[in-house]
Amino acid sequence: MGRSIVHHLGSPRRPVACAICAVRGLSVDQLLDLCELGVDFVQLRDREASDRECERFLDTLASRSEDVLSRIVVNDRLALAGAFPVAGVHLPEAGLSVAAVRSRFPRGRLLIGRSVHGVDAAAAAEKDGADYVILGPVAPTGEKRPLPPEVFRETCRRLRIPVWVVGGLDPENLDHLRGVGASGFAAIRSFRDAGRARAFVARCADLGAGK
Repeated sequence: MGRSIVHHLGSPRRPVACAICAVRGLSVDQLLDLCELGVDFVQLRDREASDRECERFLDTLASRSEDVLSRIVVNDRLALAGAFPVAGVHLPEAGLSVAAVRSRFPRGRLLIGRSVHGVDAAAAAEKDGADYVILGPVAPTGEKRPLPPEVFRETCRRLRIPVWVVGGLDPENLDHLRGVGASGFAAIRSFRDAGRARAFVARCADLGAGK
């Protein structure tokens, strides 16, 4: 493919906002609207959708806006991530090895993220070549129990790569993460409604500005 990917992956002073969306039920227009609202990345995560459905979605998006395509992170589907000029691939904690994916895609060719649920797993992902990690959950989500606050602080302190946080986040509870050192905030439900999505992005910016 020969493309070079350079992205701002966030910092505590300028955290990024990442919308996690399923392909099914998401239109290209809706995705474009999210980006217009200021979403930095959109992670496409849909276990129910087939590779063909995801491919058609990315084809349509590519025909509408290659700039937005470069904000897409594909969850776990390495073949799709390699076939389209997307930002990167995101790996579940129990998924493909970061080191194996990095050996196939050198740094700068494809961003590699990893979901983690603890400090040691985050440090291992960084050592194996991940560009960022997503740590969570922050708040209760379904049957998942939130991680202690000190886990987030210690992970952000220990890692050199950006640490994004996830899990039950909404515009109202983002303030609980003030001072943790997170470089990004990811959510699912907060991006299903344009009003809440706008509020979420604005709150991320406020936290970076110290407001």
